[in-house]
Amino acid sequence: MKAIGTPVIVSADGASHLEQISLTQNELYDERWLQELIFKNPSLLPMDQIEPGLGELIPICMELPLRCGYLDNLFLTPDGDVVIVEVKLWRNPEMRRAVLAQALDYASALFSMSYEELDAAVRKADGANGRTMFEIADGPETLEEPDFIDALINRLKTGRIVVIVAGDGIRGELEKLVEQLQTHAGFRFTFALVELALFHADDERWLVVPRTLAKTYRIERGVIRLEGDSVSASFEPAPAPRASSSARTVSPAAKTISSDIFYEAMRGIDADLPRQINEMLSKVETYGVYPEFSKSLLIRMALPNGDVANLGFIERSGTVWFSEPETKLPSRDATDRFFAELAAQYGWAREGIPGKEKLTSKGKRPKVTELVQGSAGFVAAVKSLADRARPD
Repeated sequence: MKAIGTPVIVSADGASHLEQISLTQNELYDERWLQELIFKNPSLLPMDQIEPGLGELIPICMELPLRCGYLDNLFLTPDGDVVIVEVKLWRNPEMRRAVLAQALDYASALFSMSYEELDAAVRKADGANGRTMFEIADGPETLEEPDFIDALINRLKTGRIVVIVAGDGIRGELEKLVEQLQTHAGFRFTFALVELALFHADDERWLVVPRTLAKTYRIERGVIRLEGDSVSASFEPAPAPRASSSARTVSPAAKTISSDIFYEAMRGIDADLPRQINEMLSKVETYGVYPEFSKSLLIRMALPNGDVANLGFIERSGTVWFSEPETKLPSRDATDRFFAELAAQYGWAREGIPGKEKLTSKGKRPKVTELVQGSAGFVAAVKSLADRARPD
């Protein structure tokens, strides 16, 4: 049984409990109220747990008109990523099969739309005030308009979006239905259930505690059917990635939209790069090294003392960063030795002052192609680092 404890405010005068707001029993707070609360405060959605590689959510519109109904909330990111949210209060009898089917219908409707069709629908929706998607999303971190449009078209074409059902309480039977989706392939979207517990602080403030209750990864394109209390799917499996016979493929613990986009960018540089990167990482996995995907591929290392170190990262552009401020090894001596080993293995230079050193190749940041082509050098440097970190 899952339960959220009552928050306690502690001060010098003592402790006091906050009162939880029961949206199910309080007519002042309806679905529209919760929908607007999420729309105006997208940080309520725990995206760091759902898709950590996506950027800040930008509220685009509410009540987006689609062929199958009206989508509650549409968010975009400065990079053209798409997040849709369906809001439900559990006093509403529409639950279980209906709410899941509705969210899947909205996702399917989006995938069938062109950029122009979606843009026209947004201009008619609440909160957009007749503006285009780019006009709403435009900001210091937003891609240039042609790149933004291309990225958004790519997300719709490939189905790489985030679908969230959010409510004041998630019923156990709905969690079970979503967990069944994990066993199937379908659209390449990430599907998550988010529960928001609300507590009354004062007349103008609320404490909101979000929880991600269930999540699926990399649901591939297919046909999903909901029959009673069960889910079934039929699909065409995607071709398996190529891998050499001598090395198994390393992939993150769960496929995410961020990992998909990263490897797509690598294939744009060289069709064989994803295999080469995975093969290189497979050779250092035994030393506790693993990938973590954000906007880049972060190369992490689990240390014997339980800490996690950052060795470096590979950008989607193909640039590799090994610089002291980003390389979070336990000590400066460990970083110094690791850099010295990499520099010797690859013939790279060490530039900068102590504490701000970086590795360069011919005066520039190294390329991922250099890194994988000389992967034996990377493996040797990691092995030396692991040997030094191992307790006596």
